[in-house]
This record gives sequence, C-alpha cells and structure tokens, in this order.
Amino acid sequence: MLEKFEKKIIDIKKRIGSKNLGILYFAIFSLLILGGMILLKKFKLEKQNVQDGYNRSMYDFVSNVNNVENEIAKLKITSNDTYTLTTLASVFAKANSAKANLDILPFSAESIANVSKFLTQVSDFSYSLMRNVINGDNISNYKEEIDTIYSKISDLSKVTEEIYADLNSNNIKWDELEKVGNDKIQNSDAESELSSANKIGKTFTEYEGIIYDGAFSNHILTRNANYLTGDNLSQEEVEDKLKSMLDIESIAFKEEQDGRLPLYVFAVKLKGEEVEKTVYATKQDGKIYQIISDRKVEREYINIEQAKKKAIEFANKLEVYDIVDTYYLKGENTATISFAGIQDDVVIYSDLIKIKVALDNGEILAYEANGYIFNHKEREITPQKSIEEAREKIYKDLNIDSEKLCVIPNDSKDEVLVYEFSGTLDEKRFLVYINANTLVEEKIYIVLETPGGIMTI
Repeated sequence: MLEKFEKKIIDIKKRIGSKNLGILYFAIFSLLILGGMILLKKFKLEKQNVQDGYNRSMYDFVSNVNNVENEIAKLKITSNDTYTLTTLASVFAKANSAKANLDILPFSAESIANVSKFLTQVSDFSYSLMRNVINGDNISNYKEEIDTIYSKISDLSKVTEEIYADLNSNNIKWDELEKVGNDKIQNSDAESELSSANKIGKTFTEYEGIIYDGAFSNHILTRNANYLTGDNLSQEEVEDKLKSMLDIESIAFKEEQDGRLPLYVFAVKLKGEEVEKTVYATKQDGKIYQIISDRKVEREYINIEQAKKKAIEFANKLEVYDIVDTYYLKGENTATISFAGIQDDVVIYSDLIKIKVALDNGEILAYEANGYIFNHKEREITPQKSIEEAREKIYKDLNIDSEKLCVIPNDSKDEVLVYEFSGTLDEKRFLVYINANTLVEEKIYIVLETPGGIMTI
C-alpha cells in the first residue's frame, strides 16, 4: 500500500516537473505566509479594540470615582436637606457606574474584590441615607460614617489616577494587568514591576463598612434678551456700528441667521491682524454676540494678568462695562477668561461673558456674550438677612477666608440673591452660597486650581 502511494507521488512529480514543482511549493508557502499575516493583523486589530474598550472603561472609572469623592466632600459641609438629597442621589449613581466600569477592567477578581465591595457599600449607604433624610433624619448624625467613606474614596481616587497615569505613560500595559494574578498583585515584591496597580488590591483590605465658563455656565435664565432694548437695525446700520467700535481694515457681509436671537454675520479683518474673524452681531441694537478666529498661537509671551487687562479693554470697546473676571483656563498658548457683571459691588454671575486671548500678543481670538445679552439688566438688590446670619448656616469646621453678596441662577432658572462664602476644609476649597433672603443653602462648589487655571465642580 505504501509503495503504491510513493509511486503515485513520484509519478505526479514527473508530470509536473521539478521547475513547476518549485513554483508550486513557493505558491503554497506564500499562501501560508499571507494567511498568517492576515490572521496576525486580525489579531492585532481585535486586541486593539479590546484595549480601546479598557481605556474607555478606565477613564470612566477614574472620572466616576473622582465625582463620588467630590460629592462626598460636599456632604461634609451641607446643611440643606434638598441639596443633601440631590448630592446623595449623585453619589448613588456615580458609585454604581464606577463599579460597572471596574467589572470590565482586566484586574483579577480577587485583587478588586474589596474595592468592588466598597463601591457597593457607598451606593447602599447613600440610598439608605436618602431614605433617612426624607423621613426627617439629620445628616449631621452620620458625620463619622461620611468622614470614613470620604477618607477611603480619597485613597481610591489617588490610586486610580496613578494607575491611569502609568497606563498613559506605558509604565503598565494592559497585557500585564490581564496576565497578573491575585498573588502577584498583592505581593509587595511585585511593586516595582506593576507600580501603582498593586495598590488597588491593598488600599481597601481593611475597609468593611467649548470653553469652561465657571460655576453657573449652564444657566440661561430668560427667553428674552434683556440687554437688547432698542429697535431692529438694517445690515448697513449694524455694519456702521461695528466700524465705530472696532478698528476694521475690511468687512464683508456673509449671511443672516434667524432664530431665538436674530443675527447678522460678517467676515471682518482688523488692522494689524493677520487672520480674518467671523463676527456675529444682533439685529436688535447691533450688539456683538460672538467673535470667532482660528489663528494658531505658537508662543506665550504675556501672563494671565496682562491677558485679563487686554480682555477688559476689548469689552469696553464693545460698550460693555462693569465686569469682573471670575475664572480662567489656559491651553495651547491662549487664555479663556470668564467675566461676570457687577452692580453696586455685587457680582452678577448670570451676566456671563467669555473672552479668549492669545498669549503671544494679546489679540482677542474669541468673544461670547450669550449670558450677558440674555440676562443683563438692572436688579433690585436688597438682602433681607444679614451676612452674619448667613455665616451661622455654614458648617463650623469650614475655614472661611472671604465672603460677599452676589446674584446666581438656581436650578429653576430663576435668579437668587446669595452670600458667597469661600473657605477650606481637608485641603479642599469650597464655595458655599446661602440665600440672602431665606438663609437656605442654595449651592456648594469645589474650586480646583489646576496648572491650566481655576475651575469649579
């Protein structure tokens, strides 16, 4: 039988010939190589898709843990039941989301068991506390539990940020986390190899229980533009107004935009500037609503204080006065500064203007006056309660370093007169807003001083 098979093979070789046989071998080999390359490419693509999913889950996990930390920090100083319930609801949702994100990540089940358990406990605690507060219980009765949870969530937040930083800098690869077992993660000798990843299993082993606008950027209070009180103007009339306010080299009309706020749109080139800007002006009164420029800024020569001065000078040219800077963000050699209105030394956060300044020469790259145009008006400012009475409502351990009267929007899209108290607790800076008429706690924000500027959350 074997001899017949060998003769068959020899007969096939003779028919094909040695030259053609070599070509056949080469073709088969090439097909195998090509097939292997296709499989390898497919494997790499699938692997990248998996790692992209891990990256998204890790980003969401870090964000949710940070949000829980910040909400718990607010619970430590709040005294208003409505605000307490809103904050507890946020803790409940974010803790559950963080746990869902953690379950997707390729840590061993044993190494994250305590973290998962902790997040479940935070979620359960917040839900239980919501029910207790609704039934008349006071959150101050749970200060010890809240302090403990805050301490642990702060630890977790630091660890997760370290792991995320290590992943982004390639100090840790997802493959290592997928392969590492519980023994290795909890083995202190592996600390140098897996860096901060080890800490996630150790931290909780003992626990059983377009532009940032500032704090009130999401509120547009009215459907009518309070700042606009005159007549509708023609395109030519608005164009003349722009020429009177700005040092214009050339201007060309582009289009009209109708909607909640009817606008004329112009292409404008200012004297001494290289890049043309798009200017949006209101048909009513001819006020500048928005300016957009796409010039890239390559260098930084002026500081933030000089940028603020340039921004205020520009606003004054547009007949906008009595504003004060509140927050700012820096990035790509530019500074975006948020301004609020001022009336009788009272800050009006609703009257919002944003100005983007180039840090190479102080050029105004962007201007946006949505909040100011819709909200600016004369207010009746008469607080019924004193600042001393309001101060009594502040959590006693908050170290207050400044206080002032201001107007803010609330969640009902109304304006409220409040006292703003700025202070620190546990190395965090807070802004607490107490209603100047009812002494109700309206808002609490955490102030973040980042390398790129000042923000609130």
